[in-house]
Parts: sequence; structure tokens; C-alpha cells
Amino acid sequence: MLLRILKSNTLFSTLLIPLIALCYWMGSLRAPEILNFHQACGAMPLYYLVYDALKQSDFLQVFIAFCLVILNSLFIAQLGSMFLFLRKRSFLPGIIYLITVSSLSVLHNLLPVHIATTFVLISLFFIFDTFHKKAEITYTYNAAFFMAIATLFYLPVVVLFPLVWISIFVLQKNDNWRLLAVPVLGFGVPWLFMWFYAFMNNAHEVMWKELIKMLWIPHNEYLFHPYFLLMTAVVAILTTIGCFSVVDVYQRIKVSSRKYFVICYWILGLLLLSAVALISISIEIIALLTIPVSYFIAQYLLSDSRPILKEVFTWILVATTIAVLQLYTYS
Repeated sequence: MLLRILKSNTLFSTLLIPLIALCYWMGSLRAPEILNFHQACGAMPLYYLVYDALKQSDFLQVFIAFCLVILNSLFIAQLGSMFLFLRKRSFLPGIIYLITVSSLSVLHNLLPVHIATTFVLISLFFIFDTFHKKAEITYTYNAAFFMAIATLFYLPVVVLFPLVWISIFVLQKNDNWRLLAVPVLGFGVPWLFMWFYAFMNNAHEVMWKELIKMLWIPHNEYLFHPYFLLMTAVVAILTTIGCFSVVDVYQRIKVSSRKYFVICYWILGLLLLSAVALISISIEIIALLTIPVSYFIAQYLLSDSRPILKEVFTWILVATTIAVLQLYTYS
């Protein structure tokens, strides 16, 4: 019954996402906490501008973060429906993203990753839309450009930059060296403007030192937190089942769907590798990791086989997110 409600594709489903978000964020909205700037790991200059404008209003910080998470959830759901690489049109991927991210109360604030995620999703839209388009320069440039904008809010997004090159080989099947140079131009333009602005304001040396410092300060203690491990165990099991579900039907689904899932595998691999290998990456990376995870879990839950088992898994996932939220809130 619960799964049937969550995977429906009606007007009610559109309203369901903000309603679920409100349930998870109610405590943070009623008693918002001012974000300590040092908690915003990986923050970059564009985020500083947003933070400085809102640092006096704790409620506004939380409310904007709340709206961004809803926006990103709807965006994820629409990407799945727009490119038709899931079994059915559904808001389920967006709901999975929403409850997973919202279960971590430490993410209930205007962190740079929430803003960066929006730009990563825009970049992903342009990447997906290059399928079967030979030498698609404009969309390839746009994908790299918006990925660069995301890095100017949240630096760890830079690990996803190779995805633009990967998409050229996977989706466009093109190895023209001129096209391979396009992502460098798209990614380089925003960074060039940033360095030029810093140089004109005599802040380039300070910014360089901050970047180097950011790369070596450890923030990976979250990996050993028991509540996080509980959440990770449940999500990892469902993601693994989802990955095998994709492999199981790989030869029977559309060519475009295969390619889009290959891109999702690459996103998952790049982010997992960076989360484990780089000590400077904090728990905020979960907001990005949950993008491919939501598609893999949704692919399994939207299948027609073993409905009772999938219903049980849905209840376990929802119950775990609620439990982790409560444990983080009152610990």
C-alpha cells in the first residue's frame, strides 16, 4: 500500500514531495539553528555571497535549504520521466532522494551542497540530452559550465567533471579532439572569471591558500558514526539490489536507458571513491551520492515482480530514515 502511494504518477504525487519534506523538516523549521560557517565544508566564493546575505536570519537559511531540497527532489523525478530510463514514469526517485537527505538533520541548513546539487542536476540534464547527437558542442559546453558553477559553491563537485568527458564517449560515441576540448572551455570560463575577480581585488593569494587548506582538513569522521552506518547499511543493500536489477534487464531495455544507467554507475563510482579516499569530504557528499542511488532503488521498486518483498523494503527504508532523523536530532 505504501509503495503504491509513493510510486504513483499523479497530481497528488507532486504535492506528496513537499508534504513529506514538511514532515521531515518540521523540527528544523520550528527551531532553526544558525549555521556555523565552519560547518559548511567545501564552501566556495559563490556560497560566501549567499551566506553573507542570509547569516542574520536562521529561519531563512533553513527555509531556503528546505525549498532547495524539494526543488532537487522534483528535478530528479522529472529527469527520470523526461528521459524515460526507468521502468515507469514516477516521482519515486525524487521521494527516495528527499527522505534519504532529510533523514540527516545535519543537512537541515543552507549548506553549499544543496545549491551545488541544483547545478549538478542541470548539468546532468544537458549530459543526458546529448544522447545520439553527434558532436553536440552546445550541450556539452553547457554541461561543463554548470558543473563548474556547482564547484564554485561546493568544491568536491569537481570529482564529477570527468563525467562530461565520459558522456562524450558513452552517449555521443565521439572521440573528436575538438569536442573533447569543449568541456575544458566550459569548465574553465567560470573559474577564470573567479580568479580574475580575486586578482583584481588582491585576494588571489588568500583564496589559493584557502583552497589548499580545504583539501587537507579532515572531515570524514561521519563515516564511523553509528547512526550514519545504520542508514548506509539499509541504503547500500537496496542500491545493490537496484544495480543488479538494472543488470538483469540490461539487454531488454532501450539503448538510451542503458546509456543513462551507465552514466549513473559512473556518478556513483566517482562519488563513492572520493568519499572514501578524500579525508576533506564531509557528510554533505550524501546529497550528491543519493542522486544515482535514488534511480537504482527506484528501478527495483518499480518492477512488477515480488510485490510483497518490495513493500517490506519500502517500509524498512522509510522507517530507517525516520529513526535516523530522530536519533540525530535528540543525540
